[in-house]
Amino acid sequence: MDVPTQPVRPSGKANNMTTHTQFLQLFIKTAVLTSLFFGTLSLALAADLVVSPASGSYAAGQTFTTTVRAVPGGDSVNAVEATMSFDSDNLSVVSVSKTGSVFSLWTTEPTFSNAAGTITFGGGSPTPFTTTSNILTITFRTIGEGDGSVGFTRASVLAADGRGTDVFNNGTGATYTIAAATTPTPTPPTTPTSPQTPTPQAADDGDDSAIIFGDPPRPPELGSPTFLDPEAWYSIVTGLFSWTLPFDVTAVAVEISRDANNVPQDNPDAINEPPGEEFAVNAENISDGIQYVSINFENQVGWGAVTNRQLKIDTTPPEPFIVRVTPGSSADSFPLLNFAANDVTSGIEYYEMTIADKEPIRVTPDEAALGYLLRDLEDGTYTVSVVAHDMAGNIRESSAAVLITAGWTKPLDLIDEGSFWDIFTGTNILIFFLLLIIALLVVYVWYEHKLLYQKEEKLRRETREIQDQMEKIFSALRDEIYDQINHITKRKRMSAKEKEAVESLTQALEVSETLIEKEISDVKSILR
Repeated sequence: MDVPTQPVRPSGKANNMTTHTQFLQLFIKTAVLTSLFFGTLSLALAADLVVSPASGSYAAGQTFTTTVRAVPGGDSVNAVEATMSFDSDNLSVVSVSKTGSVFSLWTTEPTFSNAAGTITFGGGSPTPFTTTSNILTITFRTIGEGDGSVGFTRASVLAADGRGTDVFNNGTGATYTIAAATTPTPTPPTTPTSPQTPTPQAADDGDDSAIIFGDPPRPPELGSPTFLDPEAWYSIVTGLFSWTLPFDVTAVAVEISRDANNVPQDNPDAINEPPGEEFAVNAENISDGIQYVSINFENQVGWGAVTNRQLKIDTTPPEPFIVRVTPGSSADSFPLLNFAANDVTSGIEYYEMTIADKEPIRVTPDEAALGYLLRDLEDGTYTVSVVAHDMAGNIRESSAAVLITAGWTKPLDLIDEGSFWDIFTGTNILIFFLLLIIALLVVYVWYEHKLLYQKEEKLRRETREIQDQMEKIFSALRDEIYDQINHITKRKRMSAKEKEAVESLTQALEVSETLIEKEISDVKSILR
């Protein structure tokens, strides 16, 4: 006998579980979006340093130039410090130039070491910048074969946020491929078939002449660890210039000259045979002013093109000067300071003015020419010291006593307790909004949990009532059916169909009782 079944309806708990699952999905999505938002904010603070070009192919003995650039990545930055490394087996630094740099102030002057394979620099700019800007120009010479790499071993990029936040993200280096230098192969002389024939050059050995083919040497590339930038002024006179000799050079002519178009081989005393790779300068061969290290190479073809590298020297401080004090036009006005120093060699770069024990103030020559008006000083006599700095770093100091009678008084230092409205900044509003969302989500979870608990309690009570009613109804039904079965079975003679009906009815009662008890037990286990 088949027992009829009823379709299973979703319980109240199942509906609540679905609602709770949807809430959890909403909460997770909110958390993910919040993380992505703050992740985007942190990624915005990412400035890079790059070497350009990032790759290239060169022959051994060739020189080329690379540029170190700062890529702010949307940030406003004003300072960079870095240590770079390069493959000293295949590359050699010829010079490091600050010409065209975005920086005007240098905390660490650019220096390099070909022995260690390092370049170090640190600089800043009074004006922050947000676009890609050049920092240094480095001239390399290839000295080996293979790959020569240039990269950053340590770097920091400081944001112009008043706190000097380091926003450095990544340093991108470069790799250059260096091939072997090509050696010119002499071509044996042939019978000319046209009027155009190479002009022979007689060898210097006796009367017998030989025809020599090839090219004269390339212009020499000079480098110096002391005099890095040919455009800068220096107050020192001792240093060393070096170069790399091509394989075919037989003589070097080098000297110091005041002529930008000097030809060193015209001076027999400047010619060095055999050729060397260094030239020392000192007080005996250089002096104040603009001069040139004039150098040229000679090979079997002849002399090449001349290199005249500029060298600016100024070892003399600025001339003595006077600080003039012009009283104010009224009793409550401040005096005006006028000062102007003269430096005949390199010129004045800036002044540094100190009033009593206050912090030094930097004054440009243009500002000094207009006069500097004192202010915010209480009545009394002050000593004003002015230090003139020339382009080479030489200084000259002058001072003057200044009487202040303007009647100015220092304002009281009031503690700024702030205003209630100061907390309503963009960041605080965003944080408050996120905290409000989290609080609302917590309240929502608590409320949903409370509703779910109340519904579960109600469902437990209903289940117990159903159980009691089902047991009563089923007990009465079972008793009635058993009475009928007993009545039928008392008959002396029953047909086969009556016996089969009694057995089926008994089995149906047993199965129904078992199923009802199982369903009630399942509901109780779920509600525990």
